[in-house]
Amino acid sequence: MKTKSESLFEVFLAANSLPFEKIKEEENTHTPDYRVSVGGSDIIFEIKELEEDENFGVVKSAAFPQVKNSSRTMGEHVRKRIESSRKQIQFGAKQGIPSILLIYNNIDQVFHDFGTEPLDFTAAMYGTYTILLNRENRTASDLFNGKDQMLQESKNTSFSAVGHLCDRGGKTTVTLYENVFAKVKVPYDELPACFDVRRIEVSTDPLSMP
Repeated sequence: MKTKSESLFEVFLAANSLPFEKIKEEENTHTPDYRVSVGGSDIIFEIKELEEDENFGVVKSAAFPQVKNSSRTMGEHVRKRIESSRKQIQFGAKQGIPSILLIYNNIDQVFHDFGTEPLDFTAAMYGTYTILLNRENRTASDLFNGKDQMLQESKNTSFSAVGHLCDRGGKTTVTLYENVFAKVKVPYDELPACFDVRRIEVSTDPLSMP
């Protein structure tokens, strides 16, 4: 039985004439979901879904039940999916095959933003955007990548990229966020235009404040 995200991904691949195969699950082995042929290379894809969150669409007042609010920690959902997909991603990376985690938002089924906005991906992958404040002269540093960084030079290098599978407005899209620390790189120059690629510049050191 295919999940909604698997069906969407297969439709996306077929619509863009990308040959693929569903990887057969093996007992006692954490196998990823798909092997896709792109140009002269293969890429492994593991798909995870955001399924529920008690903080999404909460009614804050009985007097105004039509008014709903949502709250979350930036990047939290993406961090959890990176954590839970490590072994599947390592399956392909150990064979020298670029391996990508795709996340589908089945919580926010209209806008697909709750937990999967661009800042959620960059905050989870490279750390929450942070500034330093100087209380004495009231100056601030530039933004830099701070705590809760899931991807580092010595951590989660099997992930070639992390991406967002989305079907907003009936149109299926795939956005890939590069892992600059990946030991197996995605052949970005071979990717067709149907993949929206976000190349990343990481800054872990704040600029000096005046």
